Amino acid sequence: MDKEINFVIKKGVYCSWCADLMKKTLLQNFAIKNVKVNILKETARIIPKGRINAWDIISFLKKRGYSLKEI
Repeated sequence: MDKEINFVIKKGVYCSWCADLMKKTLLQNFAIKNVKVNILKETARIIPKGRINAWDIISFLKKRGYSLKEI
């Protein structure tokens, strides 16, 4: 089973367009199988293809205006 990385979205995802842009950005820049964003619950779930450090994702997205915290 693949390890999931779960996040709480603190800032940056307010609508489905924001969520789609975040998904697309992650898929283009990291080895990720799947990204699910729940706008109402303010959560994101990432299933990586290999080993990915959650801090790398957080710092990468912070530069693009998103604020996430790993849960």
